[in-house]
Amino acid sequence: MSHPPGNSLQADQGARVSEPGTSLEEGILHLIERVREELDYSDAKGASGYRLGMHDGLRFTEDALVNLLNRHGYEARARATSMDT
Repeated sequence: MSHPPGNSLQADQGARVSEPGTSLEEGILHLIERVREELDYSDAKGASGYRLGMHDGLRFTEDALVNLLNRHGYEARARATSMDT
């Protein structure tokens, strides 16, 4: 990936980070997918201290959203990336 997945202020995103979905579950699943796109972009940029910090922050976000869905009875799983090892 050579460019960021998007900017929530761009007109083509409707001033949203991700699609809201028709339910809270669907909206959170869309947000998890956006976080994964950001993880892929950040990981492709290398393994500098800054990038590792970005990876940790995005990984924390994905884990928290997955955990939130799981605790409310929805099925979701965190995805492993090459930077996790």
